[in-house]
Amino acid sequence: MNRRATLLLTLTALLAPAVSPAHETAAFALLPIPNARVPLEGVLSGGQPTPEQIEAAARAGFRTVINLRTEQEPGFEWEREAVEKLGMRYVQMPVTGPESLTRESVERFDAELRRAQEAGPVLLHCASGNRIGAILALRAAWVQGVDPEQALEYGRASGMTRMEKSARELLGLHHQDSTPAKPE
Repeated sequence: MNRRATLLLTLTALLAPAVSPAHETAAFALLPIPNARVPLEGVLSGGQPTPEQIEAAARAGFRTVINLRTEQEPGFEWEREAVEKLGMRYVQMPVTGPESLTRESVERFDAELRRAQEAGPVLLHCASGNRIGAILALRAAWVQGVDPEQALEYGRASGMTRMEKSARELLGLHHQDSTPAKPE
């Protein structure tokens, strides 16, 4: 197992509430959304699901879909209606970019995610998984008190890519280089 996978599993065990039904692992395997990850117990995250994947999520027992995409992004106009028609709760919490990642917005996200987890399995998505990783990293540090370096690594393992520089700065790590030194 690689270092990131081990860290993700360790952090998931530390950060996740025990709300997961036994059938969850099998249910998550049925939903091959882009960049799929299980960053927290009871939460499947990744990129934009298709209508068929939303239907599969409902059949698998998912109770809530949280979407971090903005109204200006094309490709999910159908989603709210489809999710609600299938009996799931739909939450849209737009993250436009680094400027959206404030302590207040991360705390709102945390409250919404905890509420969703109490209801059952959660499908959390943005377009690619990048915003999810960033907001989960900040949530880990700001809300749950995880060390900023560990929170940043957790964010990477949870899908963060292009937003890493911003997350690093928000975590107060902007003066540190995370790339390992190459032996000379």
